[in-house]
Amino acid sequence: MLESILIPAAIVAGLGLIAGVGLSIATIIFQVPVNEKEAAVRALLPGINCGACGYSGCDGYAKALADGTAAANLCAPGGAEVRQQISALLGVAADELRPTAAFVACNGRCGLTGQKMDYQGAATCYAANQVFGGQQSCQYGCLGFGDCVKACAYDAVHVVDGVAEVDPLKCVGCLQCIAACPKQLISMKPITNAPAVACRNLDKGGAVRKICEVGCITCSRCVKACPAGAITIEDNVAVIDFDKCIDCGDCITVCPQDCIVKVLKKAAVTA
Repeated sequence: MLESILIPAAIVAGLGLIAGVGLSIATIIFQVPVNEKEAAVRALLPGINCGACGYSGCDGYAKALADGTAAANLCAPGGAEVRQQISALLGVAADELRPTAAFVACNGRCGLTGQKMDYQGAATCYAANQVFGGQQSCQYGCLGFGDCVKACAYDAVHVVDGVAEVDPLKCVGCLQCIAACPKQLISMKPITNAPAVACRNLDKGGAVRKICEVGCITCSRCVKACPAGAITIEDNVAVIDFDKCIDCGDCITVCPQDCIVKVLKKAAVTA
């Protein structure tokens, strides 16, 4: 009787031991070397992954810092303390923080885009987005119910003509509006005269034309007009590299859709 219990238990224990040893060996063989400097920098960053630095989240920025290809003053949410800690770790000068502000990548105001349905639910962007992506014809556009407005404690965001707009001079970089937007339309941009693409529609040009008068149609005129090579087309939308942009405004001039605008513009006024 005892043997009928001990033998199966021993077999299971033996199999577990073999599996454990195998996993340990596999871990050693396939282990990816850790960049200690990159890991140390990453530990200092806030982990919000807002993209304000211009990289693909905190991991991307940490890698660029460790490689020596990024400035140590690009983390707006981290503020002066994080900037100084990173500078001390890397042994570089603690430059002044590059000012940034939230930017809403949509210019589809009233009359410029249509609606696909008459939404009668809760008046929040989150709720509307749960119903076939919201009432707007453009599934990527601002829903206009102002979840971001409610999230901002600094009166920096208002809905103007049906689209959320950020006053960059009031924005403190708290990132609450970014977290509140169900369409992920808001990101951090440098506060300069640099242009930004106010569109996130990933459809092709013909489809965009049918639903929005100011959507990016990937005509590539901005790409060709940019003397600094700062603009590329990614996922059917023009993208501006702010590190290369020289604020010349040529892309704004040639854009047939008026979907490229300046980040720093007149302060928003409540509609």
